[in-house]
Amino acid sequence: MQKIKIDFSKKSQRFVLTILAVASMLGLLLIQINWLMESIKMQESIFRKGVNMALQQTALNMAKDEALNTAMQNSIERDSLINSQEVFTQNIITRLDSTVQKELEFYHINLDFHFLLINGEDTLSVEPTSKVKNGELFHQSFVSPDPNASIDLAIHFPSRKTFIVRKLGLMFATSVLLILLTMAAVFIILAYYRTERRFAQQVKDMIGNLTHEFMTPISSISLAGNMIITRNQKNGDQNTVNLATAIKEENRKLQKQVDRLLQLAAVENSGFNYDKKAIDVHMVIDDAIHTMDFQIKQADAEIKCDYQALNSVVYADAMHLNDVFVNLFTNSIKYSTEKPVISLTTSNSPDKINITITDNGIGIPPKEYKRIFEKYYRISTGNLHPVKGFGIGLYYVKTVVAAHGGTIFVQSENRKGSTFTIILPLFRNK
Repeated sequence: MQKIKIDFSKKSQRFVLTILAVASMLGLLLIQINWLMESIKMQESIFRKGVNMALQQTALNMAKDEALNTAMQNSIERDSLINSQEVFTQNIITRLDSTVQKELEFYHINLDFHFLLINGEDTLSVEPTSKVKNGELFHQSFVSPDPNASIDLAIHFPSRKTFIVRKLGLMFATSVLLILLTMAAVFIILAYYRTERRFAQQVKDMIGNLTHEFMTPISSISLAGNMIITRNQKNGDQNTVNLATAIKEENRKLQKQVDRLLQLAAVENSGFNYDKKAIDVHMVIDDAIHTMDFQIKQADAEIKCDYQALNSVVYADAMHLNDVFVNLFTNSIKYSTEKPVISLTTSNSPDKINITITDNGIGIPPKEYKRIFEKYYRISTGNLHPVKGFGIGLYYVKTVVAAHGGTIFVQSENRKGSTFTIILPLFRNK
């Protein structure tokens, strides 16, 4: 059964990430709303439990209050609570009110309230109140002096719902506001990103067009230089030969920079079509050294190879792998203040080949290890860059190594050289 491989383009990836970000924010908002509703239910339950427990304790206290019980007895004898306000003196009302308030405060319920005494269909409201729905009252029966009477203490909280919502409302409103601000920030960042990306794409297109336009004059200059050198060598005009050689050398440098720009375009567009085959890494390294023969001689550099790996066959693209070693050798030569000496060693570990390249260059500060493989990054030397480049060489190296299932890392000491280690998986015959 063949595995189905889904290849998303960068544009599709960005679209999916945008959708996921927006969906995450909306999901978070819905979770906050659900949390608020659940919290309101929980606070309502806690509130009810606290009030009921406070009323139970109040009823016990009322049963022990002789003055209150006497007032109750007088009220019951009159068979009505409606016209018996004179029975409940202000002192008794105050004591009853303070008892209820004290018990409510014990459960951290600090709300305005008024209470009612209910005897059957007769009701005494200690404070004037509008008509109250029965579901908004909290009831508690208490022992009456008359065993045939059924008297309830009921409490009403006019601002109960506002109190509960207010406790959670500020936190919820703040959370929603922060989520909305975050969503707005995400959209603004995306808008800026699209603008910057459009501008970057225009710059890349311009560089690509200019680079291809440079190829024709570079080829023409090289051809003309070769013709001048050949013709004047026959005539014995050494001065003209020297000038033409200098022109050709500068043209070669220009060609090298153009090649780097083309490489940059390939990296930017992820435009690598790897033609992988079973190849010998040792042969690729030898080819890379041969490719750099002129540069090595010009810098009076020395490359020492110690091939200790018994198995050096990998499944790779020979051209791109060759460029990896050329880039590393070039850096070792460029960043040397004395005669460049490069040591390359290979060895085997289980199913791997390890390639170590050590130079005697200026080294890399430890704080730069993680950043040297970033695109366009160059080690800071103030405003001076004595060695020219675009800052994509090591990024290209890491990209190619990663595409072959390998890893690369660096160890270095400032002013004492650097060691790059590449680990690649060995080729397996299936």
